[in-house]
Amino acid sequence: MRAAIFTEGSTTTSESTNSYSDYFEGSFLSVNTLADELSDYCDTEIHVLSEIYGYVEGENAVESKPTVDQTKSTEQFEDSLLSQVGELDVIVLLFTTDVFKQIITPNWKTIVEQAKPDSIWCIGTSRSALNSVDLESLESQHPVLVYQRRGVARVGTETREELIDHVRARLND
Repeated sequence: MRAAIFTEGSTTTSESTNSYSDYFEGSFLSVNTLADELSDYCDTEIHVLSEIYGYVEGENAVESKPTVDQTKSTEQFEDSLLSQVGELDVIVLLFTTDVFKQIITPNWKTIVEQAKPDSIWCIGTSRSALNSVDLESLESQHPVLVYQRRGVARVGTETREELIDHVRARLND
């Protein structure tokens, strides 16, 4: 099974330059916890859109002085999501309201149409962002776990555990 987490970077960072998944801290820690747990069952990737580093993948080495074209990075991030949505068994979308409405909302119909049959979805964002899409169009065809983001946590413990339970159950079928 293949899983991918699409999310944003964090302004809190560490000294690590090994990889972006180790570099981003603060609110990003819940992303790493989820990725670690998913990795027990799936090949798991992390795709990050960062204001400072642009579009990076979790395992990429950290660049010390990046030059970033934010518009181009956003387009690459969006293209990566849209090109993979039909191949992924587990899709996790963890975004602030603004980024969700910028990337997910205008592409929602395409995302739903291209989603791999029986893929498992987890979406963490604000209520207003969730209200900007027709969630039922996805829920009618896929298991969808929703975490209504309040504060900094990108995904709650309960939602994360529920997602892992869904993945485990799918593997046991």
